[in-house]
Amino acid sequence: MKEDRLVAVLCAAHMTHLIDFMVMMPLGAHFLDAFGAAPADLARLVFAYTASAAVAGVLVSTFIDRFDRGRVLCAVYVAFLISLLVTASAGSLDELVRARAFAGMSGGVLSALIQSLVSEVAPPGQRAGAIGRVMSGHALSAVIGVPAGLWLAAASGWQAPFVAVVFVSLWVVVGLLRHLPPLPPRRGSALPDAPGTPTHGAFRYILSRRALGGFVLTFLVTSSCYAVIAYIAPYWVKNVGIAETRLPWIYLLAGGISFFTTPLAGRLADRHGRFPVFAVTGLLSAAGIVLATHAPALPLAGALCVSSLFFVFVYARWAPTVAILAELPPGPVRGAFMMLNGVTTQFGMGAGAMFSGAVIQIGPDGSLVGFGMVGNVAAVLSLAGIVLARRLTRHA
Repeated sequence: MKEDRLVAVLCAAHMTHLIDFMVMMPLGAHFLDAFGAAPADLARLVFAYTASAAVAGVLVSTFIDRFDRGRVLCAVYVAFLISLLVTASAGSLDELVRARAFAGMSGGVLSALIQSLVSEVAPPGQRAGAIGRVMSGHALSAVIGVPAGLWLAAASGWQAPFVAVVFVSLWVVVGLLRHLPPLPPRRGSALPDAPGTPTHGAFRYILSRRALGGFVLTFLVTSSCYAVIAYIAPYWVKNVGIAETRLPWIYLLAGGISFFTTPLAGRLADRHGRFPVFAVTGLLSAAGIVLATHAPALPLAGALCVSSLFFVFVYARWAPTVAILAELPPGPVRGAFMMLNGVTTQFGMGAGAMFSGAVIQIGPDGSLVGFGMVGNVAAVLSLAGIVLARRLTRHA
């Protein structure tokens, strides 16, 4: 029961920071109207967030294992709450860019902190299941957060979604203070196979082939996902023929199914092994990527089926992925490893979106040209991730 409450609070923390990140692009039209921004300015908002998140991840990785990880999470989450207020009070585009940089420094590192904490508190035999339940916050943000945020923005202005998340975040802070167990610092001695000081051993491990392989796996999984997600909404509208007013149904159905399948993938990974479940979800996600990026004009029912296959399996592979990664580093440097892995996640998200932007062109009829090529590359990256994961788990 106590562990269930902790997982629920961590899931809520994960969900709130994802809503803050995911709702930005759909609010682009509001920013264009409110600040007279150009479409290229929207990229500034995303870059400010991801770049500051990457820098913060590197900085936090240097000290996270020296402190109680629960207290670090609480402090970062309070900073994230403040960043929501700063974002909502922005009066110009430049102020909003600075607010998003602040949000990246706090919210941008929360996923890695949460994953690291779950990896510490969950028994190894139940770790993937716990990670899957926490990662279902991604589905909740798609099912509840983003649609609700868009409706609030339409009714009360673009600031309303961020104010609403503030109220939810206040409850999360209380939950974190009540349910987070004490987690003593782990970097108290040198690693068993790395002579020298603790810091020397930590950096020696993080630069090892095994750790670098984990970072590459994260990049493959993340970039293959966000190369498609970055442009899937306009593709469904312009190429598949889904009315923009019906687009939320795509996210509602896919997110609703993922809320159940993501934890299920974690439980299966605990029961049958990390790699077998990762391989199956990786293969299915590659198939979903190809279907989603080559979809012709479809009725709403067909579009719902294809999009659900894509989102469900892309989300499902995260639980075994994080479980594989959490078992690569020894305990004394797991926090630093997961933080730098979070930096890799941000880099993979940005690289995937930038690749799509470089390949995709707008056709004479307004349709997207080149999305199929993006899907082919993303599918190949997904398959390469399976090969790499096999090598990493074989030498575990």
